Amino acid sequence: MDDEKKPHADHPNAQPTTNIEHLRDVMESLSAQRLMDIFANGYCALSLIVLTPEGIVVYANAVAINGFPGVNQETIKGKHLADLMPSAWAQERIGYMQQAAQTGKTVPMVDLLSGTRLYTTLRPIEIEHHGHKETLIFITVEPVSPIQLQWIRSQFQDGEIIMAEHIDLGRLSVLTAREIEVLALMGQGLRQKEIATKLCRSISTIDRHRERIGEKLGIKDRADLITIAREAGLEVEDAHRTHLPVKPKS
Repeated sequence: MDDEKKPHADHPNAQPTTNIEHLRDVMESLSAQRLMDIFANGYCALSLIVLTPEGIVVYANAVAINGFPGVNQETIKGKHLADLMPSAWAQERIGYMQQAAQTGKTVPMVDLLSGTRLYTTLRPIEIEHHGHKETLIFITVEPVSPIQLQWIRSQFQDGEIIMAEHIDLGRLSVLTAREIEVLALMGQGLRQKEIATKLCRSISTIDRHRERIGEKLGIKDRADLITIAREAGLEVEDAHRTHLPVKPKS
């Protein structure tokens, strides 16, 4: 091509030159923590925590730190999950982390913490550090609405998504198992007659349960009770799971 036909640097069709080695140097200079901070800050409601399969914390973003009083992003590093949360709650999740590490597959889980329905993913990431390969578990946690939860479940086959056994009902923990069932069905839009039929109880019994639920929660309006049930994504099965008030250790 003649010089006069070659596009000059200021020509509109000229392509910028790329220094690949420079870009590699730039990427290597970014620490893993900095990259995770950049990613996590883009999702204000996303909790991100990185652990070893044995439950040792490597990293936690600002949202995750809110769930662990008494620590910050530096002091939480190196702590065991069971040192931060109730042992049974921690051990169940460590079991899922080890499952993810052993299979190399992401483990999806639906959780309930402080009465809020959460969607959790445990992703095994293999890294090479000083010539040795290690597996870390990247855990993301985000609140989900009933509609979002319905869509998430539709993406998995039966049994592929785990329902956490140890759950924290928050303010709903004052309710009995039967009251949780009634409230969950109210949240699903069932009327008292339908709830009575489903639970094999009389309508008057269901009405007494509803009144008792309102008294315990300090709520009289039926619509407000339905709202609370839906915000928690409450399910009938929650009545039969292990209720464990999660009070983070300080």
